[in-house]
Amino acid sequence: MDFLPGYTSSDSEGEQIPKMSSTLEVPSAKLPDRRFLQAAPKPSILASVKANRTLDTLHANSTALTLKGTSGPGTSGEMMLMNNPLKSQLMQPVQGPAILDPNGMQATKKKIGDESHIKPNIAFDHTSFEEQRNSFQRSGQARAPDERGTLVDRGTYGHTRRRKNEETGRFEFVSEEQFQADVSAKRKAWENEPQRDIEEEGHDAAKEKPTKRKRKEEELIHDSDDEINYGIWGPPTKEMVNRQNEKMSDFERAGGIETSLPAEIVAERAALAERDRQRGKETEDRENQDFDKLVERKMSHLLPPRIDGEEAKAVAPSTTFHPQKSEEFNYKGESWLVPNTDFRESAEFGDLEHHKCYVPKKCVARFTGHNKGVHRVRLFPGTGHLLLSGGLDGKCKVWSVAEKKVMRTYIGHSAAVRDVQFNNDGTKFLSCSFDRFIRLWNTETGQVEGTYTNRRVPYVVKFYPLDDTIFVAGCSDNKIVAYDSISGKITQEYNHHLAPVNTITFVEDKGMKMITSSDDKKVLVWEWDIGVPIKYISDPTMHSIPVITLHPSGGYFAGQSLDNQIVVYQGRDRFAVQRKKKFTGHQVSGYACDIAMSPDGQFMCSGDGNGKLCVWEWKRGKLLQKYRAHDKGPAIGCVWHPVLPSTVFTCGWDSVIKMWQ
Repeated sequence: MDFLPGYTSSDSEGEQIPKMSSTLEVPSAKLPDRRFLQAAPKPSILASVKANRTLDTLHANSTALTLKGTSGPGTSGEMMLMNNPLKSQLMQPVQGPAILDPNGMQATKKKIGDESHIKPNIAFDHTSFEEQRNSFQRSGQARAPDERGTLVDRGTYGHTRRRKNEETGRFEFVSEEQFQADVSAKRKAWENEPQRDIEEEGHDAAKEKPTKRKRKEEELIHDSDDEINYGIWGPPTKEMVNRQNEKMSDFERAGGIETSLPAEIVAERAALAERDRQRGKETEDRENQDFDKLVERKMSHLLPPRIDGEEAKAVAPSTTFHPQKSEEFNYKGESWLVPNTDFRESAEFGDLEHHKCYVPKKCVARFTGHNKGVHRVRLFPGTGHLLLSGGLDGKCKVWSVAEKKVMRTYIGHSAAVRDVQFNNDGTKFLSCSFDRFIRLWNTETGQVEGTYTNRRVPYVVKFYPLDDTIFVAGCSDNKIVAYDSISGKITQEYNHHLAPVNTITFVEDKGMKMITSSDDKKVLVWEWDIGVPIKYISDPTMHSIPVITLHPSGGYFAGQSLDNQIVVYQGRDRFAVQRKKKFTGHQVSGYACDIAMSPDGQFMCSGDGNGKLCVWEWKRGKLLQKYRAHDKGPAIGCVWHPVLPSTVFTCGWDSVIKMWQ
């Protein structure tokens, strides 16, 4: 058997006698498997050395293999294992590049600079290689894997190390010292070049020396040696720039054929360019108009047409003061905005103990003056002595509650007014219309202080409670947009709704949070000036909520749901739905009928789609009264007076505003 080379077997069944071999056979070790050697990581840069006839001394921790020649037949090239390594060393992976000359022999002596023989790197680990590779990529320098740790940099084995011998005409390698000396000399010459040019011109060097920034802008690679500093992203060399300039003819340097054309041809080309520009502008306007109709599909049949090729412009504003000129100021010199003695008392929102409210019983006054229906009514903040209305005829009017007559008319929209809103002190108000424009009016003088548009239809506008210079608008492109009224710029966008935005309500500490609703049947809660909602209110059983009104206590808000009921949610904390508190008994499907709360929080009223006014008790949710308020359409607007105990104003599409007490 091969396992017992020193024993022989006899034919008899007797005892086997061991017989030692006359010659000691040395177990042979195979050459290393080239597959494992080639699988090891290979460095991108290897140090070049002179050709040697024998292998270098191997690393002390690696297995030492020495060539052992014998004279016996079949023993040439065998390898003898000279030490006894540990098992852990044998199990380590093979590292280092493949040995190009495993026999350690070279046929002929190599010439200086010949890189055909690469020094093998057995003592090499992957971590050191990665560190040196990253260092070379960042700084262009790395340590060679030899005993001396030679510093290798860019160009060591490139064309920059070659120099042409003028005597022989051949390119030869130069030493490291000579190479560094050449680089330093060229760099020093370039740094002194601006100073030398100035001295040659005979000017004062201190006055004419270019600044560091100017020299940096004019930097060019002067030689291929500068590639060490710039890398592959360096600016073009001077040779390249000069070569490009030499290729240009004198005619091209003078400006080409454009300079030799007659004036008639130049004018014709300019006219053609202007025509192409106008055509491109018309195409862009047409595409924008198509996009507007796409995102406003629900109201596209009501939107005003756009003139092709022209930018949409707001109509010229105008205003009319209806009473006599002498009534614009009283005998004290006070403006007509100042309330008279009957409305001197002011009530802040949320003051539940200011006065006790009662259910209105009958209509006591009618305000007529709009040519079409009235969509929204708002009372002057605090006192309520003036009433602001926005009509479908594109006009806004301010009425005197005490005298029950119109005071001033504001004309500035070419389409129906969708919403109006006073600022915190009532000196200004906003109006938004289906003509895609929002206008800021001065209540006293009727002047337009600002016109804003983002080419979308604004459905609702609200002033920020803590700053009258900022207002927000809910638009038909599913966004809530915040404007700076002074600069006219958009400061923030809230874009998480999937349908046009219908209502905006500020809650918690006079506007720290904002509640919005949309046709996507969702209610979102936002932190002010943060474009990501902090809470989604959505349920499969929910319907669209086009109107939201905050309760005077601030703890709840009511929403006009289009399934003919009013739903209630918490106004702070969790904003949870109050399922036991629902108000029914009216028909509002398809209409954004407004909701009004009494100042003491005891009653709630709303219009409906049949033109009726409904009043509920807040605590029990009981329907107390239902009046026939408006004809020819819904009772769309409703507001409760902040000071008078039982006064409610309603408006409808019959162009009439009614006062109930």
